[in-house]
Amino acid sequence: MLLFAGFGWGKPVHVNPTQYTRKMSMEKGEAIVSVAGPVTNIVLAFLLAIIYGAIIKFSGIAFIYSTVGKIIIQMIGAAIAINIGLGVFNLIPLPPLDGSKVIMPFLPYNAKQWFRNNEQIFYIIFVVIWITGITSIIISPAINWISTGIMTVTQMIFGL
Repeated sequence: MLLFAGFGWGKPVHVNPTQYTRKMSMEKGEAIVSVAGPVTNIVLAFLLAIIYGAIIKFSGIAFIYSTVGKIIIQMIGAAIAINIGLGVFNLIPLPPLDGSKVIMPFLPYNAKQWFRNNEQIFYIIFVVIWITGITSIIISPAINWISTGIMTVTQMIFGL
């Protein structure tokens, strides 16, 4: 749906916090599980940027300017952008996004209680910022910063 309609969704993965080892609190374990998805998106974007750089460096001008080459480069570029966007977006600290679980261990007790008691309000706030487009204003600086970093490292690796 993301490619054809411009939006998509994921099915939430249910996690049983009672299955965590007791080396850390269940709250910290849940935060680690929640940050795994966004980190995976950023790592995937970096790996795709390495592939992108390798294609640019080693494929030759004929391939880069061919129809197939242009399509492959555009697809990889889009996949990089989508993964960075999803990774940053999911770290917004509002339910149902992963960022809401990532910040919990860092909040004082009263703030955690208030957050949990008012979770339904945050769902409404999430929908409002999504529909109004405020989301892009909030996350664009982070997306640009991460994109620049990934592309800078890729350029350094391949000497582009």
